Amino acid sequence: MINKTAQGNFRVRVKHKGKVVADKTFQRKGDAVTWESAMKRRIALGDWIDPRLGEEPLSDIATRWLEMRQKTVAGKTYQTDELMLRLHLSKNITRMPISSITVADIEDELLAASAKIARSSVVRFRAVLSALFEWAVRQRIVRTNVVKEAAVPLGTGVEEVAEVHPFTKAELFEVYDDLKTAGGKWADLALVLGITGLRWGELMALRPRDIQNVPYPAIRVSRSAPDGQPIRNTTKGGTARTVPLAEDLLPIFQDWMKGLRPNDLIFANAAGNRTGNKNWTRKVNWKKLNRGRRIHDLRHTAATLWLSSSVDPKTVQTWLGHASMTLTVDLYAHFMGQDADLAAINRINAALRETPRVPKIRRVDGNDR
Repeated sequence: MINKTAQGNFRVRVKHKGKVVADKTFQRKGDAVTWESAMKRRIALGDWIDPRLGEEPLSDIATRWLEMRQKTVAGKTYQTDELMLRLHLSKNITRMPISSITVADIEDELLAASAKIARSSVVRFRAVLSALFEWAVRQRIVRTNVVKEAAVPLGTGVEEVAEVHPFTKAELFEVYDDLKTAGGKWADLALVLGITGLRWGELMALRPRDIQNVPYPAIRVSRSAPDGQPIRNTTKGGTARTVPLAEDLLPIFQDWMKGLRPNDLIFANAAGNRTGNKNWTRKVNWKKLNRGRRIHDLRHTAATLWLSSSVDPKTVQTWLGHASMTLTVDLYAHFMGQDADLAAINRINAALRETPRVPKIRRVDGNDR
């Protein structure tokens, strides 16, 4: 519907299901007709976006997205997302209506961030922005995710190095014995984490029904219980996976599952509730006995144990639940191929031992030649 105003302009009101969903004023009637046709076409095609929603500043949209995010992802993921947006979004772009933000605007934000942080962190920042805009598309706030077209610059920030400090196999069992002396049965959790590579939240969500014996002993990892959050029917990677259960762990699982029903939590306290990360560290005196490692280094221990035992990287990726083999290789490349390296070093040493050494000949005048 187009009406001429008292000022001589042309006001367009577009209705959908008897309700005005778009309202805009133009100086020229031709522009009003064109805009009205475009709005009606989008409604007919199911591509309708209420332009009033797109007028909200990015800061308000981000706040709503983070509120949703806090209920659907692990606590650490939420904290990283919130920190990325708070530290690296400029005040200028947060004040802009989300529908007005262009690819160039996003690339300016990425360029500014790349001067301060490593490129890997800029990539993570871009991923957070993309998730935010993708949510806005699903909510029909904007039509497209402009972040997808934004390129990540090379950057000048200092590259961050992923810290991987696994235990050796001998160290793992030594620490397990120490923890057992301090915390008794609760030390079992360290050995399970160090051999299965499960994340803490995945371990806390395990039930007897998740342990399979056919065709081989294994754990079906399909849930996660991040500290302070309800149990989620998904893992951090978003997909379920099967992790083989080593013989050393079978007695541990059998002991913990005695008397449990299929849906009970395996590693629960006396009241049947899961144990938080901090409570467990106190029970086993982890901070004193951990040899400078984090709990997450137990996951790294499992990965390096598998790779050093000649398990192929693709299988290790699957067992860890990594999204890509690139991530697995980037994290553990220097732990791969150790057998070949040792064999090569042994050959070099053998060759040096077998090389005849020419004795020096002492001349009559006392000079060597």
